[in-house]
Amino acid sequence: MKKKGALELSITTIIVIVIGITLLSLGLIFVRSIFTNIRGLSKEAFEQADAEIGRLSEIDSFLTISPGSIEVEKGSARDIKVVIANFEPVPLTAKAKVMSTDPKVSCAFADTMGGSSKEYTIASGEQAILKLIIDEKGGALGVKSCNVEVMGGASGVQNKDSLIVTVVEKKGLFG
Repeated sequence: MKKKGALELSITTIIVIVIGITLLSLGLIFVRSIFTNIRGLSKEAFEQADAEIGRLSEIDSFLTISPGSIEVEKGSARDIKVVIANFEPVPLTAKAKVMSTDPKVSCAFADTMGGSSKEYTIASGEQAILKLIIDEKGGALGVKSCNVEVMGGASGVQNKDSLIVTVVEKKGLFG
């Protein structure tokens, strides 16, 4: 009878240990995924803060891309702002075009979901803020660019700029 009780106690102990190790492993995986998500969110928050600081600082050129460079995970999308400012004494009509240097990185304006934006009439001293969507479609890792050109500004105005896009590996649960 004592051997049967000892055997039952041993099996119960083993079951408790297996359940404990399983719960501990799941808990550690959960905590790691939370910290991975926090790291990604904080990085995006700092990039967005840099972009807003750049936007708040005095825009002193006809075409401003904010931020000027971003990281995009392979197979994901991000958006940035393109600011067209009118420093002329009269209103102007402007339209932007964008081209990617890589066919696997799509650069499109949110207002048309294409390579050309709508045409905007910008009053003197005002700005048009356009959203540019960068969609990475599983290409090679590395540095790419989206080249933006604005038509409609005064002659001699810098109307071309590039957004630097760095494609990085998608971070998984343990990355």
